[in-house]
Amino acid sequence: MSNDINDYFKITENDIVIKVKIVPGASKNKIVGVYNNALKISITAPPVEGKANKECIAYFAKYFNIAKSKIEIISGKTGKNKLIKIYNISQKEFLDKIEKIS
Repeated sequence: MSNDINDYFKITENDIVIKVKIVPGASKNKIVGVYNNALKISITAPPVEGKANKECIAYFAKYFNIAKSKIEIISGKTGKNKLIKIYNISQKEFLDKIEKIS
């Protein structure tokens, strides 16, 4: 099992794609850490009617201080394992935030 920071995200020009594992129904929204090559995130919303997805996007927007419109779930909308793309974020901005939790 690898928990290397570079195993769970890919930077392409000004966009970042992150492998994420969502744990819905948690007591609070929190980035737990890196597990099995994915960023594990606890979300308070339940996994029904897209509520956990919306909460995840809102949490990422707040965490990275960017608009929700710059965040998209590109795969895994109905599962716990997702690929999330953040548009127009610099590598430095992303890494500065991520280093705090890694």
